[in-house]
Order: sequence, then C-alpha cells, then structure tokens
Amino acid sequence: MSIKQDIQTPQEANSAYLKMRSEYRAKLADMVIEIKDEDYADKASGLLHGPRLVENNGLTPGILAWPNLPPPGASDRVTLYLDNGSGRWDKVAEHEFTIPAGGGPFPESFPYPMPINANYLPDDATCRLKYIITDYTDFETESSETQVICDRLPPLKHLPPNALKLAADYLDDDNLPVGGDLSVTIPGYPDWESSDKIAIYLVDAAEIPEDPTDATLVFLNNVPSPGITDTPVQIPAASIRNFGDAECVFLYVLIDKAQNPSAVSVHKTVGLTFGPLPANLHPPKVPQADPGPLVNEHVRAGVSVWLDKYDNWKAGDKVRVTWGATRVQPDLDFLNMPTVEVPVLPAELLLREYGENTTGIKSTAVSYQILRKGRPFGPQTKNFPVNFEVPIPWVPWPPIDWPDPVHPDLGEGEVKNHDETRTNELTRADKGENAKFIFTWYDTAQNDDVVDFFWNGVIVESAQVIFDDAIHTPGDDHEVVIPWNNIKAGGNNSTVPVHYQVHRPDVENDLCSSPTKVDVNAIAVELPAASFPKIPNPTGYPGCSALEADGALMVRMPDLTGLLKPGETISFEFIPMKGSDLAQPDDPIPGVKFEKDFVLGSADAPLTGFDFPVEPYSTYIQPLYDENPDRRGAPRFSISSMTVRRTSPPKH
Repeated sequence: MSIKQDIQTPQEANSAYLKMRSEYRAKLADMVIEIKDEDYADKASGLLHGPRLVENNGLTPGILAWPNLPPPGASDRVTLYLDNGSGRWDKVAEHEFTIPAGGGPFPESFPYPMPINANYLPDDATCRLKYIITDYTDFETESSETQVICDRLPPLKHLPPNALKLAADYLDDDNLPVGGDLSVTIPGYPDWESSDKIAIYLVDAAEIPEDPTDATLVFLNNVPSPGITDTPVQIPAASIRNFGDAECVFLYVLIDKAQNPSAVSVHKTVGLTFGPLPANLHPPKVPQADPGPLVNEHVRAGVSVWLDKYDNWKAGDKVRVTWGATRVQPDLDFLNMPTVEVPVLPAELLLREYGENTTGIKSTAVSYQILRKGRPFGPQTKNFPVNFEVPIPWVPWPPIDWPDPVHPDLGEGEVKNHDETRTNELTRADKGENAKFIFTWYDTAQNDDVVDFFWNGVIVESAQVIFDDAIHTPGDDHEVVIPWNNIKAGGNNSTVPVHYQVHRPDVENDLCSSPTKVDVNAIAVELPAASFPKIPNPTGYPGCSALEADGALMVRMPDLTGLLKPGETISFEFIPMKGSDLAQPDDPIPGVKFEKDFVLGSADAPLTGFDFPVEPYSTYIQPLYDENPDRRGAPRFSISSMTVRRTSPPKH
C-alpha cells in the first residue's frame, strides 16, 4: 500500500495517511500467532508451561490463514522470528505455501504449526515472536508481536532440595496421635517465589520409585513465606498413619509457577511404629560362656546368642546383635517363639574382638536391639568371660582357618612300623606290633608343655611327653611308642589320622599339629562262625537228627551287619574230614568239598543272616559215615570275603 503522490492539499494528504494506517493495523490485528492453552502455565501473563517445553522439545506456535491468496501455482512464504530476550530477531522456522495448479486454497491445514526447537529457547527470559509473510510478488507483511515468558529452570536450578526436618525420626502414638498433625519444616532455599508449591510424598524405604509422583502424596500446597528461610507446614496425621508400621522416606519436589519440578529432595528417613512398642527386653544369653569362659572349643562347635521374647512383640520385628564393638550381620527376624537363636558369624569376629595380644580372660559385652521398621529399642547388654589364648601366637593374625586348632608351627610327624621298614604304612606283617611316632619339638617349646598323641582321634595315654629343657631341645626330633592296642582299636583305613596336641599349663586352649595320614591294613577282622539251627546247641556237634528229611544238613549264616556291606560276596566251604580227633591234623576226604558263594543283601542272602542246606546227602554228608570206621567224622567249614575270613573249628 502507498500514499498517492498527486494529492494537493495537506488536509488530503493527512486524511490519506490515516486511512492507510488504519488499514495496516486492521490487517496486523488479523495476523497473530496462536499458542495452545495447554502450552501456558499462566496464559494471562504469557508464562509458558516449562515441563511441556521439555517434553515437546520446544514450542509449536500456529499460523492463521490469511486473505489475498496467490494465483494458481504461485507461493507465499512465512518466516517465523524469535527474540529470545537478547533484542535480536532470529529466524527459527520457515515454510512455503503454494496454491495448486488447478486453483483453490492452500493444501495445508490452519492454524499451521511451525515448531521452534528447544535449542532456540532461553532457560529463563521474556521472549517475543512474530512472522513475516512474503507474497508471490515479494511484498512483505509483518504480523503483530506475541510476548511469552520462557522458564525452564526449576527451583534450585536442578540441585536437589535439602531433606525435610522433623522433630523426631520415629513417629508413634505419642508424637503423632490419631487426629493430630505432623509439623514438617521445609528448608529455606535462595530462589524462593511466593507462587512456588511443594509436593511431599511418603514412600517405603525399601521401594523408592524413580518417579516420586508414583508414591503416596501426603501434602500439596504453597511454600509458605518467607521461603528463603525454614518454614513449617502441617501434614494431617491420618495421611501418615494410614501407611501403617513401616520404615519410610519423606521426599518432596518444589514446583514453580511454570510448573517446573525441582530435582527430588534428599531423603528423610522416618520410622512409623504405631501401637504398643517393644518393652521389657531381657539380658542376652551365651550358655557356653556362663559361667565360662568361652574358649576355642566352643567356637568350633558354634557360638550363638540366645534371646528371650520381649513384651509387645510384632511380626516383622528384627534383632541386631553386637559382640563387643562389632555388629553381627545380618539382622535377623525375631520369630514368634519364646527364645530365638542368633549365630555369631563369622567366627573370626570373636577372635578380633578378643584381640591379638590379649591373654587370659577378657570380659566382653554382648548386646542387642530390637528393630521395628528401622526403629531401635534397647540395647540390652551383658558381659561374658572370653579366653582365646593359645600356647603359640598365631602368625599371621588372625589365622585364616580359626578356630581350627591346627597351628602352622606344629609340623606333621611320621609313623614308622615296628622294624622301621615302612613310613606311614602298616601292613599285615605289622599285626600285633607297636609302631613309632616321630615329631620335631617346636621352637617355642617351654618347660611343662604337655604333648599328647592321638591315633584316629583317640588319645594314646601311654605316649604323653612333657617338655623338659634338661633333656629336650627345640628343633630336635622326638620318638614315642604307639601300642598295638591303640592301633587295633583305630581299625584299618587308608587314611588313619595321627596327630599330636600341645597343652601349656594355665593356658586355656590347646593347639594341634597337622594330621599325618597313615595307611593301616594290619588288623585281621574275624567273622563269626556259622552254626547248625536244628540242634539244641547251634554251635555244637550235629548228629543224624540235625539232617533234613532228604538228608541235607541245614547251616545258619550269622548276622554280618557292621562287618560287611550289601553287595559284597562271601564264600562258604564245607570239607568232610577223616577222624574225629580234633587234636589231629586235618585229613580231608578226597574229592569231597562243598562250596557256595552268596551276594549279601540279595533275596536269598540278607545281611542279617540266613539258612541254607549242604546237599546232596550222598555227596557231602554220607562220606563222613562211610569213611570213618567209628561212624563219626568232622567237617571243617569256613566263611570268607575278599577282605576278611573266618574258619570254624571242626564239627562232628
């Protein structure tokens, strides 16, 4: 639009200008930028919704349709500009609108969205928006300006607010009664505004959500003035008591007028314990240390603290035990039982509390607390005598395998057979013979140290030796005798353990050497004799009345439980002899010998014993009659397995 240059009078010229201005402003009033209501936090002031700017990665204004469209095939161009508070207009979006060749309106829908990327937007500033339409003749028409406030900065600028402040860390019927209020103090923060709100949430400490809005909202309101200093708010008790007994966390977010939420606050842990509280805690018990002292042997068996049930027990209560100054972990559920056991583990805890250089008895405090949803009750404490002193200090300390009594300074000994031809091995050739055990006196040996020896875990009383520096020297070998009776009692085994043990007078705990493994096969295990079940004395002399109707001789195999195992094979031999004089040498009847094998544990040969016949009569029994002039003979029979054997005396 232009003012005609041929107007002659000033009045005409002014009138033309006013008309042109009016037309221009009318057009400009129609050229506005449309912003959706939901994109505002406060439309009246132009304050944009901060979280939506973040969520949508910017702002999307709408451009309204305009009149005076170009002819078919021609285009108008719309360019969107932003002043982000710097005073400079920057192009942030552009689009070309083209009329179809056949005519008609633009194909685009209006208001036409023109996104402004978040990178163009300031964090916190007042902005201006406008656009310019450049028509197909390159004539430019400028829209009116739209002012908005862009605020993407939350309170405290992404730093987490400090934790809420409470008068007590634990809430119960006394300090949060039914119908009451909880006074919570909001820590002051420097960029407080009167329009700021606070949303306080209560969550289970074990299940804190990443998004606090998933938790239970217990308070939502403005942050009271003056927010730059600590200010209290009141939370109705019901909203907290409804949570029940729990170990909880209070957390909150600050929300500014642009609806920007702050970072989640630092957590404030609080225990909710409503109803009767634990009371009347009883002193702890350590039975092994009463009257005591508690010693290494007790630790090897396992040490536990025993606790009697207290008043007002509730499901979910836990117990926390402390030994000396060390907490026993983990905390355990206090079961609904009259007494509860708490094992003290690891065992090393006990030794560390005793101390590396401690000697004799040390009085050690044992205490416990009852925990209800994180709230401790107690402690209840009692002292117990502890003595872990040993004759030889542990190096390194603490020892890795404590309370194992094996000390690295007490080396393995060795066993020699009776004629010293074998080391750590006893064979049948050593049956009935004593053995020798040789060990080396340890460096710290001192007068009156007592050394005992153990064969397969049993003390060898006769082998004890007491150190005397008049006759013994540390570092020298020493030999003791292991009697045959001790060897026999220990039985056969390929790994019979043999070790020695050191006791020092006035020292509570003994130490052991590493065990020597001895291969022992010197003991012949004898099986019980078979018998004849049909005679009054089953182990006596069978006569004709002992025979079955068909002439077979019934034999009873004894109970072999504990001597042999199921699946082992035993062999039975029955050999008729000439003569009945048991003092004479055996004289077997030629060609007559009964043999039979049995698999123990089978249906016909139970391990607990069984009967079987020696038959036929004509082959095995009749020769005893025919081959002996006095009609009396003597059978010899035996039972054997792969490892043990029993041969019976002759039977008439």
